[in-house]
Formats: sequence, structure tokens, C-alpha cells
Amino acid sequence: MFDIYIGSLNVGEILLFAIPALAFLIQLLLCFKVRSLTIRLAPTAVFALLFADFLAMMFVNGGSGGITYLILSLWDLIPLAACGVGWAVWGISRLIKQFKSK
Repeated sequence: MFDIYIGSLNVGEILLFAIPALAFLIQLLLCFKVRSLTIRLAPTAVFALLFADFLAMMFVNGGSGGITYLILSLWDLIPLAACGVGWAVWGISRLIKQFKSK
């Protein structure tokens, strides 16, 4: 997607893997360490709002602008899914703790 290189590394490919990994790690850290639900929902809400905004802009802008927002919305879906995986890991670990405590 991007043709920006640092040496021989493509920046677009680095961002494609780094942003979802960071989203997963931040979500997992917040789920395990923070008790407030609103703070735990913050990364998921940010990516969900971006996804909804990109989808709305896709329908507002026609032609090639709409395709651009479609690509951005699909690219934003990856970190949103990573946040969902973080929530799933946290939920499974809580279930395992509950079954071990019984």
C-alpha cells in the first residue's frame, strides 16, 4: 500500500503487522491490569469508531474516494479484531481461574 522504504524495509508492511500487535498487547494489558470497564473498552471503542467513520465516508464519497475509505475501513478492521482477540484471551483466562478455584 505504501511505497516508503527505510533501507530495504517497507514501512507499510511493518505498520500492517505492528499496529494490530500493539492493539492486542495494549488491550490485553488493560484487561488484566485495569478494573474500570470504560478504560478497558477505550482501544476497542477507538478502532470501532474509526471503522464506522470510514464506512460512513465510503458511502458519502463516491468513486475512487469511496474505494479509498473502503480500504481504510478494512485496514482498521485488523486492529479491531486484535482487540477482540485480546478480550477473548482475557475472558478465557477468567473462566479458567473460576474453574480452578472451585
